[in-house]
Amino acid sequence: MNNQDLSPPGYGTLIRIAREAKGWSPETAAANMPFRFSGSSWRQIEAGYRGSGEKRKRVPGKASTVAAMARTVGITSDRLEEHHREAAAILREMEHQDAQRAPAMPEVLQSAPAHVRRMIDAALEDVDPEDRATVLREMAADYEAVMAQRARMRGPQRPRHAG
Repeated sequence: MNNQDLSPPGYGTLIRIAREAKGWSPETAAANMPFRFSGSSWRQIEAGYRGSGEKRKRVPGKASTVAAMARTVGITSDRLEEHHREAAAILREMEHQDAQRAPAMPEVLQSAPAHVRRMIDAALEDVDPEDRATVLREMAADYEAVMAQRARMRGPQRPRHAG
């Protein structure tokens, strides 16, 4: 096997970088997969091989596994596309299904400033999808209460007269 054969596949490098950016070990990432998966399997798919020396063998990433790994570490289908088209197509379908299941954001939160909506989206990333609707309702109630309190603190607004 020549040295060129030992380089990790593009998707493996992308997944490794995203995993490391989260501060996760391969074992932690594998534990966050939607199905049972080991840290050693994670490492092999990132590296593109298993074993060492003469016994080193290529480990091609099965498209559905690569898609699940990418999703686990927050890689989008668009980013995965150039490295593994079939996995990107599967991931795109996963994203589509997630969007179909996603609860609608309450109107009061939709009208919130962009920086507030970004904070809400970031907070929801760590919430179990089954709990998101409840969390969104609670966030909406809290946001309405804060906005009402701010309005009371400002007091009645009188028109200003010029001159």
